Amino acid sequence: MIKTFTFLKKKPGLTREEFLRYWKEQHGPLAEKLVPGLRKYVQCHPAPGFESDIDGIVELWWDSPESFRTFVSWKESDEAKELKKDEERFLDTSQWNRFVAEEHLIMEK
Repeated sequence: MIKTFTFLKKKPGLTREEFLRYWKEQHGPLAEKLVPGLRKYVQCHPAPGFESDIDGIVELWWDSPESFRTFVSWKESDEAKELKKDEERFLDTSQWNRFVAEEHLIMEK
């Protein structure tokens, strides 16, 4: 299992509330529909009362490194234009920071 964590910043001019609402209600369902090979999609919104330099974290789960690589190739294809156009509506894509991870569970209660 491969996970990606992408740290997101909202597009200038949007309030954090506008950003979070659009991400959850519009972009999330679109990504679910369009992204090939996606196993799990989690949006991490800021907890009330806690400040952060980022506006959200998207966690995507993939069955294998190959399925993630397929997504990376897809993202550069014409098939991904709809998703990329939507991202430009609410994200400052110049400030993305992605981390690709392999999970190692140490403890669970």
